[in-house]
Amino acid sequence: MKEHCKSNGLELVEVFQDLGVSGILIDRDRLTDLLSALSEGEVKRVIVMNTSRLWRADNAKVMIKRQLMKANAEINSVEQRTYSIYDKDPNDFLINGMMELLDQYDRLSINMKLAKGRRQKAKVGVKACGNAPIGYKWKHEGVKKPFVVIDEEKAPIIKEIFKQYLENKSLAKVQSYLKEHGYKTQQAKDFSTMAIRNILINRFYVGELRHSDLNVKGSHEPLINRITFGKVQSQLKRNKRKDA
Repeated sequence: MKEHCKSNGLELVEVFQDLGVSGILIDRDRLTDLLSALSEGEVKRVIVMNTSRLWRADNAKVMIKRQLMKANAEINSVEQRTYSIYDKDPNDFLINGMMELLDQYDRLSINMKLAKGRRQKAKVGVKACGNAPIGYKWKHEGVKKPFVVIDEEKAPIIKEIFKQYLENKSLAKVQSYLKEHGYKTQQAKDFSTMAIRNILINRFYVGELRHSDLNVKGSHEPLINRITFGKVQSQLKRNKRKDA
């Protein structure tokens, strides 16, 4: 199969040829090169002797046609003078619909497998994914599977937040203290009172892991002891009653 493109008024031709490879297959090196050129906008016209050399199986046909149409490219067939991928074909409509359903099924299947894997990890106390709470970080180097460890740089901020709240009994005062001392969030912003409260009620800091309906002992090291955490929860409840 040949690919034509124009540059500076000149017509450039490159040959993409899979010798002895069936048009039923999609996994073909030179076809991959052609599809890559299409995605990069380098191709606007493909010339073939017969479209059967480009595809034979319906699934290959639909997938290749999708790439061509995304690139606004056209196919010229030497043996099929009137052929166009933009002609309406009821069979293509049916196959396209089936392919889209299969794509959706594959995505759902993958999501279910990932969700099952995350839940299995959570059951044994392992955080499976997502950002680590401030005070922790993911360890990637020198391990087979990443896991959460204490961030020695940020952990003192968490301890100070719990300490200051017990001393001052006010989210606003803790916020002022953090701002005065230059403490920042993981996004390098000042702490809001809501962010402070979310830290104070996060049981991850006492070594627990929550995942959906699961609440288990985590495999990570706690930053806050349970006595301090309990006192903070009691103070938060007292303050809530005062504000009510």
